[in-house]
Amino acid sequence: MSTTTLRRNFAFNLIYPMMRLAVSMVTVPIYLHHVGDARYGVISIVWILLGYFGFLDLGLSRASTNALSKLRDAPQPDRARVLLTTLTLNFCFGLVGTALLYFVGGYLFQHVLSVPDALKPEVLGALPWIACLFPMALVSGAAMGALESRERFLTANLFQMSAMILSQVAPVIMAVFVSPSLAVVIPTVAIVQACNILAQLTYVYRLEGPISFKAFDRAEARKLLGYGGWVTVSSVISPLLVSADQFLIGSLIGVAGVAHYGVPMTLVVRTQTVPAALARTFFPRMSVLSGDAARELGARALQSLGYGYAAICAPAIVISPVFFRYWIGHDFAQVAAPVAQILFIGAWINGLAFVSFTLIQGQGRPDVTGKLHFAEVLPFLGILWLLTSTLGLNGAAIAWSLRSAVDAFAMFWAAGMSRQIVIAAIARPAALLFVSEAAARFVGMNLVPALAVAVFIGLAAAWMAYAYCEDWRRFAAPQLRRARVLIEALIRRPGAAPSA
Repeated sequence: MSTTTLRRNFAFNLIYPMMRLAVSMVTVPIYLHHVGDARYGVISIVWILLGYFGFLDLGLSRASTNALSKLRDAPQPDRARVLLTTLTLNFCFGLVGTALLYFVGGYLFQHVLSVPDALKPEVLGALPWIACLFPMALVSGAAMGALESRERFLTANLFQMSAMILSQVAPVIMAVFVSPSLAVVIPTVAIVQACNILAQLTYVYRLEGPISFKAFDRAEARKLLGYGGWVTVSSVISPLLVSADQFLIGSLIGVAGVAHYGVPMTLVVRTQTVPAALARTFFPRMSVLSGDAARELGARALQSLGYGYAAICAPAIVISPVFFRYWIGHDFAQVAAPVAQILFIGAWINGLAFVSFTLIQGQGRPDVTGKLHFAEVLPFLGILWLLTSTLGLNGAAIAWSLRSAVDAFAMFWAAGMSRQIVIAAIARPAALLFVSEAAARFVGMNLVPALAVAVFIGLAAAWMAYAYCEDWRRFAAPQLRRARVLIEALIRRPGAAPSA
């Protein structure tokens, strides 16, 4: 498939996260107004629990996407064997997760979390529905793997987007017009998810079928679990590497420090929607290509992402103080903005690591990424404690960014990317980021100078991408030609005929 197809798939993979952000901005205030802070807090904890128990997927969704991508042109029974084996395993693990979620969730809500007494009957009534959400999520992951293996990203994103919109809008409607009780809101989410997954499975069956239950294969199950086990290592350790800083800040500095650090961290991490969408786009392709061809594609992706993501992070560094000042307040901005500026550098290099991470796993070596993440834990925790103790919140941000840099270069090395390719891809964007740090110190919280400098730096990033990255130049050249033709047509348009 062509580069144009990759660009189109990348655009498709940006649709869902962008739409999720837009929908949440509308529905969250309504939720809070109608269900109240306590009920919304319970709902938030439910999503956290579902995310935490997601490790019971054991990397099978990723493993099946990899296996099915290699079998894209294989006979139908070969693909059916992988798909049914994955669906069966995920459903069984989902049932285990249902039991764990029911009992662990019940214990947390009854004995650990401070839930108002008036709300406890609602929580207990909703708990079976909460537990039922888990196997549906795992089965959906397997279905999405089948679609992504064929690079049907538009269809996959439409399914995810419809599930997300209905899962957020339908409960709001029920809360407003029926009852804000969790015994109404949570079952609504579960029913919507069940309907969406039924639609997903029907579509996948029409695409991949006929599929017999006899297609389950124990040997295939062992291969999938062998691949997925190492994916699970990264899936379990990565949240620790991302969130350990906030737990340590809460211990050393206090919960107020967590707010000053957590808000900019959340905003910074959300910009990684771009590298995450790129990684999702490239994973099936890198699973199919040979080692040299996959590395060549990875080198192009690294260079494109290096300039493209810098065009987001560099202006954001400059505008952060002004943004926090007008969004939350001057005092908050004084503490949070320097943290955000440091984190943006770490997020940029961490985003580039998505390319090598995807390349390594696509080539069938998830053990490499798992081992690297495991090796990073103790050194990171030590450096995090040292820098947070001595430099406070900025020290925690520096530790996180340093860990991101070390992880990125380790991934580049493990993926077999040459030093020349890496330097060519990251040297100029990295220099632009550090220039942005210096410029941000100069303009501070002054609105007009900050906006002017941010726009200038954004244009500089765009020029660098056009001048030094062939893929960006191929993409931009036709757009520039169309713009020039349009401008010339407007200039040459004849004026109104003079009156007699």
